[in-house]
Amino acid sequence: MPRPPRLEIAGGLYHLMSRGNGRKRIFFGDDDRLRFLRQLRDNLTTYDVVLYGYVLMDNHYHLLAKTRRANLSRFMQRLNTSYSLYFRYKHRRPGHTFQGRYRAKIVEDDEYLVSLSRYIHLNPVRTNAARRLNKLQRVRQLEAFRFSSYPGYAKAAAEEPWICYDLRKIFARSATAARRHYRGYVRSAVMEDDGPLLEAMRASRHAIGSQKFVAQIERTFKRRRTGQVTDRDVALPREQVDLQRIIAAVAAEYEIDAADLQQHGRRAGPAKAVALELACRHTVLNQRQIGQHFGKITSMAVCMARRRFREDQASQDPALQQTLARLQEEILAEG
Repeated sequence: MPRPPRLEIAGGLYHLMSRGNGRKRIFFGDDDRLRFLRQLRDNLTTYDVVLYGYVLMDNHYHLLAKTRRANLSRFMQRLNTSYSLYFRYKHRRPGHTFQGRYRAKIVEDDEYLVSLSRYIHLNPVRTNAARRLNKLQRVRQLEAFRFSSYPGYAKAAAEEPWICYDLRKIFARSATAARRHYRGYVRSAVMEDDGPLLEAMRASRHAIGSQKFVAQIERTFKRRRTGQVTDRDVALPREQVDLQRIIAAVAAEYEIDAADLQQHGRRAGPAKAVALELACRHTVLNQRQIGQHFGKITSMAVCMARRRFREDQASQDPALQQTLARLQEEILAEG
């Protein structure tokens, strides 16, 4: 059976979902969910993806995201692969963690995104057990659920810096009023399904939106689909930055020899950390291949260097953040 193709668009809006293999659990406790969220945050940064919402259930998760670049497959592959490696090792469960490929539907606009955010946030009270509860009990259960973006939508103190809450702006200009209206919007559907949204979700395996939008997306896939296992993802031109361009730009910024960046050790100082980060974000190379260009270091060494850079350096140094943003703009403009 041919695998379903993907539509990859720079600026594309997506509803994404992955389910455990055989509908089995993919999260056994808070440690698993926290590990997944750390990996999710890392990959959002690496692949320049905007996250509007998420929920982590026992045997599946939902994401509502925008890919600034046409790199959906790389983002989701890295996210699911990294978590699967952790899950199999932690729980000693060989085999597939997830059931087939992730599901991805492209979303038309903000109106559907807002409805989908509510659908995602209501997952914790759509279980069989929760359906036996009254409205007040469901609201309490929903607001006590930790592993969802809903708390940040509803309360200022619960906002997470890596979530984009722009969808609330449709309700009110002031953040306080927007949070209040959004809470009311979600609570209004606690006891009932959103019929129009569910109908729109069932209308196509590829898109969520108006009839015109869905028909347009379906035509795009029909032209591409061959029925062969080798069906490729439908994609607009991908952004591919040459590694040597990154090395040259970083060397010029820090006024060092480009060869110093490619030597083993810390001779290049913070410039090497910046170059590694940009290479992982903007080339088609994996971390093992990137490591070979930076002193033949391992993929694990690349991973650890990036984590130190993001947590210990970039997050604490506004000037370094500006340098990174400036270099990123430069190398993309040249492309």
